[in-house]
Amino acid sequence: MKRFHLLVMLIMSMLLIACSTVSFQTLIGDDNLAVEASITVYTDSDTYELRDVVVVMGEVTTDGSPATDLLVSIEIKKPDLKPLLYRTIPIGTPSEAWVLQVVAITIFDLNWNPLDTVKVGNTVYFGVKVYNPMTVPRNVTIVMSIVDGSNIPIASAILYRGLIGGENPLGINKTFSIPLHASPGEARIYVNVYDQLPSEGGTPYIPEASAKFYISRWTQGVFGSLPLQVHSYNSSQMMGGYQTNFTLSSAPEPGDYTVTTVARYSPILKAFDSATFTVEDSESPPQASFVYSPLEPYPNQTVTFDASSSTAEGYGDVIIRYEWDFGDGTPKQVKEGNATNPPDPTITHNFMSPGQYIVTLNVTDTEGYWSTTQKPIYVKMPNPVAKFTWYPLTPNVNVTVTFNATISEPGWSISQASPAPIVEYIWDFNDTTPLISTEYPTIDHIYSKPGNYTVTLTVVDSEGQSDTITHIVEVENKTTPVYDINGDGKINIRDVAIVAYSYGSYPGHPRWNPDADITGPNGEPDGKVDIRDVALVASHFGEILESTMFKPLKSPYSSFLLHVIILTILYSVALTAAQATLLIRKPIKASLKYLLRKRVRNHASKTLITPLLP
Repeated sequence: MKRFHLLVMLIMSMLLIACSTVSFQTLIGDDNLAVEASITVYTDSDTYELRDVVVVMGEVTTDGSPATDLLVSIEIKKPDLKPLLYRTIPIGTPSEAWVLQVVAITIFDLNWNPLDTVKVGNTVYFGVKVYNPMTVPRNVTIVMSIVDGSNIPIASAILYRGLIGGENPLGINKTFSIPLHASPGEARIYVNVYDQLPSEGGTPYIPEASAKFYISRWTQGVFGSLPLQVHSYNSSQMMGGYQTNFTLSSAPEPGDYTVTTVARYSPILKAFDSATFTVEDSESPPQASFVYSPLEPYPNQTVTFDASSSTAEGYGDVIIRYEWDFGDGTPKQVKEGNATNPPDPTITHNFMSPGQYIVTLNVTDTEGYWSTTQKPIYVKMPNPVAKFTWYPLTPNVNVTVTFNATISEPGWSISQASPAPIVEYIWDFNDTTPLISTEYPTIDHIYSKPGNYTVTLTVVDSEGQSDTITHIVEVENKTTPVYDINGDGKINIRDVAIVAYSYGSYPGHPRWNPDADITGPNGEPDGKVDIRDVALVASHFGEILESTMFKPLKSPYSSFLLHVIILTILYSVALTAAQATLLIRKPIKASLKYLLRKRVRNHASKTLITPLLP
């Protein structure tokens, strides 16, 4: 019986290689149960032209009934027999113990820096890591296809053909160039692992893996998150059929394209079919397109215009002329070349006055066809832009408010064609204080009365250009003591946590909170949160607001809590005993004596004396 099974499998393999057999019959199980699998493939049209959408579809049956829970591998070859696209499409939700795993899809520049965004025209490494969790080695064919934001295939290749060892990973990297005509935006990488190519009768070991990345006209680097997220295409709503599509480029090779599909119902049951479609050459005018940077330039700032996204729209066609009209009264700029030496699609220009201009591009191809496109460009005023924030947003009277204008934007020097830094900040706090002029972007202010104050900031740059902005600051009539950090009328663990978290901070520090800066050596806020601030809050722990004054919390444990809180704060901020004793000698000694006298039990100490913050 084993010999009979081997003979059947050998005949099936020979048929697969020798011809495009649409269906197969296989014996499964000890009862020699005959199962027949069949697949069809066709496209939604016999002929296509450039930029057409090609739809590939078909049906799969087993024993004459619609099949489900299987994988269909697809290979599309161009007239020159080079691969255009590899895909694997699920029907239903195939599930089995997959013998391989795609664990990573990567992109690196030529210096091996990881990327998630690739600039058109650049060559980078695209890579994949495949893991074999089984003990048995596998012969694999790993392929990759890349499509741009318009679903146009821009690269397809075999990455690796060979053995992957048992319980071993396999990493492969290959260079691909992103063509200039690639559509910017979200693009996708498809990775498939076959036993052989579909055109050789091969089937997928696992569902298709994919990852998205971005194509840009201007930049390259990491602008999202890494690593790239790998997605497995292992489920579809279609039963008994499959479908996928792609878009032809602006210059597809004319001729006959071959589509090969292989349905994999199980490791030993598969079906094979192929079809062709024709791409016809057509004469079409080019498509003019361009981008520019910066998007909002200043007067006399160099602007780069890039028309490399323009396409000749035809196989072998080339754009040989770019004509630019910048709409500012300057003469048109023309760049010309020929089919073997095309002109540079980029150009620079400086607009000398602020305002809006309409830029027009005209492109001409080798067949004499031409096309135009227009885009507006806004040239900004050269003055700086005043902006500021303040904290706290709703301050109380007699509380320090920090105003921060670091987000203000510098001006522009037209004569120097360079930024003009801000050299003066003028503040009007709309109370009895005079105007304050300073070279620094941050300033503190205290309002002594409640009300709505219109705060005005004027910034002046090195060219003498200025800008003004106003905001209304609402000051509340709330006079809780400074050690009530959050102003809720009681001194509790929340206030302790706030001051402990801000310990060691200062203006500009990520943990800086001016409310936690209660007192310095002279009894006034000193621009830093230190042990004095910690001790003051801890010493008032447990007090609550009764009408207009604070009184101690009536609790037999309040004294004990005070001592515990002091020790807790010190433990939280990791002070040495010497440092603490120098600053708050009496509270520390009192706390230690109290704890020793009361002989606090170990379990109570472990419960209460713990860090407030990690």
